[in-house]
Amino acid sequence: MSTYKVLKRLKSIAQLVKSNPDITKKQLLERLRNDYDFNISERSFERDKNILESDFGIAMTYCYNSHGYSMEENEDALSHFFKFSKFAAMAELYESGLKDYKSFQKWVLPEDSSDFTGVQHFEKLIHAISINHKLTFLKENYYGGTKKAYTVSPLCLKEYANRWYLIAVADGENEIRNFGIDRLSDLKIQNENALKMEDFLEQLQQYDDVVGLNYSDSSIEDIEMRAHNNQIKYLRSLPIHKSQFCQDGADDWGIVTYKLKPNYEFIMQILKLGPMVEVLKPQSLRDQVKAHIDEMYQMYH
Repeated sequence: MSTYKVLKRLKSIAQLVKSNPDITKKQLLERLRNDYDFNISERSFERDKNILESDFGIAMTYCYNSHGYSMEENEDALSHFFKFSKFAAMAELYESGLKDYKSFQKWVLPEDSSDFTGVQHFEKLIHAISINHKLTFLKENYYGGTKKAYTVSPLCLKEYANRWYLIAVADGENEIRNFGIDRLSDLKIQNENALKMEDFLEQLQQYDDVVGLNYSDSSIEDIEMRAHNNQIKYLRSLPIHKSQFCQDGADDWGIVTYKLKPNYEFIMQILKLGPMVEVLKPQSLRDQVKAHIDEMYQMYH
């Protein structure tokens, strides 16, 4: 059995238990067979359940009253696992497509963008991080058309808006920075130990409170938006931030709340939703969004 198939089965189990709290083992095995075409035994299910917990940190609890399984609250672990399984699915798709390119290009219509720009660096970046060695590279400045040499301690990779960034600490600095991997060239792993990721956890955790990559020392805000119920469906399927909470309304308009530090990227996400949302509070964020709308209006007026 291929690794791809095992991972798809694990993802299916996690999705079923998350979406159907207190689902019984019998119901789960039936859904796996009927909805996902996975015909497994109870013993195989127990093995998969143990793998989810030991390898991915996703634990399921058994309720003796309902005789069913529920997912323990761990959104970070689930999010990382689903992202990992998505990459594996893409890898399988491209691998199978490359074996039958005519069918692949006929059936799969990838977006015409630079989503995969820089992925040739992945192996070297991840290797440097795993062995805790410094990296040197040239970083291109798109605006100035120049390149600058850096020596950095690589900490991790972060995705935002279909682009990948290296989070690292440059030599001579003590603050983390992000480098778009599509701008990097001449990467070389150095035979020199890097700074330890553990020493920068507090800085890295600041990404949890923002959308995207730009964080500041500002306070976390309680944000409330009025949103059309149709838009809420899309927000539920593709949340802007992990703190997002959606509540449908009886008059076609509901409420969406966030708990984060509002930055430029968050404001841009709000503006993308157009007239389907309205910031209610805080007033400072409402004023910032309004200022952007006024500026755009003046350009087209």
